[in-house]
Amino acid sequence: MSEKKEFVDTPSGVKSKGLKKGSISLIGAVAIGLAATAPAYSLTGALGPGAREAGYQLPIIFLIAVIPMYFVALAYKHLTDAVPDAGTVFTWGSKAILPHIGWIGGFALMLSSILAGVGAAGITVNAATSALGLGDTAPWVKVMIAALFILFTTWLVARGAEESSQTTLLLTILQFGGLALFTALLVMNVLQHHRNPTAEAFSWEWFNPFAIHSASALIGGFLVAIFIFWGFDASMSMSEEMDGSPEESGRSGLTAIIITVITYVVIAVATLAYAGIDRASPSSLTNEANISDVFSALARQTVGPVGALTAAAIVGLSAFSATLSTVMSTVRGVLSMATYKALPRHFASVDEVAQTPKFATWFIGLTTLFIYGALILVSDRIVEDCVYSVGIAIMTYYSVVAVSSVIYFWDTAFKSWRTAMEQVILPGIAALVFIPVGLLQGYRMAQPDYESGGSLAGVGTVFIISVFSLLGGVLLMILWNLKEPTFFRGETLPRERAHPSSRS
Repeated sequence: MSEKKEFVDTPSGVKSKGLKKGSISLIGAVAIGLAATAPAYSLTGALGPGAREAGYQLPIIFLIAVIPMYFVALAYKHLTDAVPDAGTVFTWGSKAILPHIGWIGGFALMLSSILAGVGAAGITVNAATSALGLGDTAPWVKVMIAALFILFTTWLVARGAEESSQTTLLLTILQFGGLALFTALLVMNVLQHHRNPTAEAFSWEWFNPFAIHSASALIGGFLVAIFIFWGFDASMSMSEEMDGSPEESGRSGLTAIIITVITYVVIAVATLAYAGIDRASPSSLTNEANISDVFSALARQTVGPVGALTAAAIVGLSAFSATLSTVMSTVRGVLSMATYKALPRHFASVDEVAQTPKFATWFIGLTTLFIYGALILVSDRIVEDCVYSVGIAIMTYYSVVAVSSVIYFWDTAFKSWRTAMEQVILPGIAALVFIPVGLLQGYRMAQPDYESGGSLAGVGTVFIISVFSLLGGVLLMILWNLKEPTFFRGETLPRERAHPSSRS
């Protein structure tokens, strides 16, 4: 007699979107998740501030920060297994909680991608103007460079998932190859005692959480670290196009986040051992001249000007591949929302030849370009603030995913300790972390001296951008509800819970 196992019934109301099945391999999906985290770009801007907050305990801070992210990744995996849909957070929030919550989660995902795209455009413009020696560049020149970057990225995504994933895979290999070479150079210098004289020798004490010197250091380092893990979920939105089962799609996100945390910890150890954290030292991670661009500074010290140029190129590739993968993920969320009548039907159109949502792709791309162009005419600082403002949107949709997992699997998860932990308890803990951390981050953003120091009426510009962007989404939801209420009544995407069935 065969052993009986528990299965989850096929979810009701989930629709095919006309996407090309089998166009993305498991390796390609993992590459999309890795690229979206943008390791080179994220680390070069996070290592300095992270070391300033946490000191030599930065490696353990990275490991602590990844814990709630891994719990959310488990929620993504199990929800993808049960409800494989390109809409991810939108679909799951709508089915498990309420259509309105799902809509806000989907909007927060779209918002985070657009704001990240604005930031990536800013990085590309800065790198291009620096490489060309343009110095103080006129705003219209910056807009032209950004337009080339954004339009090329959008065109590439619009060609189809297969071409986009292959490009992302190539860029990811180049990025990780560059990071591996950079880390090897640092380790070789450390072993040969060619390091910063003020740097401490490596110690396993760096992995001791009880050695963190204060609660503020823990919180500050945690807030820096937690945002650089964002993006692993990009691969989950490709579940309808992956070559294989939904379970393989779910595993791609877990694989991406494990590779990412290993990368971050290894590079954190290498840079700390080589450069140290003495602010007075011109070679340290926390020196004001290095803190915002660690890789270029350390590459210049170890290799020379060529090293700095190579590091800048790797960071540029990182920003490009991150934009590519996040746009791929976001347009599929928009496609899903339109398929279930949560957005105008034009966004539900899929090109018959490329089998990709071209209208939604160009909408995201042109919106990103418009926002960048409008903001750069006001101030470079506002473009930087857009990068920092993405945090609240990320916390919003990750919280929706975690809570959706708890509610969706509540009736079935407790039949075994493993499903109870992975589907309900650990995602629930993630929600209990992300919600207060999001509130704390919002409080920090509201301070007038946060990041760029821009403020309006004593409130930080970063907070204003993030909160008003989300409030704009709430307003759009209300207006669309008045025009097309069928989705919000649960008619196009009915609410549902997991219910078991026994199969041999």
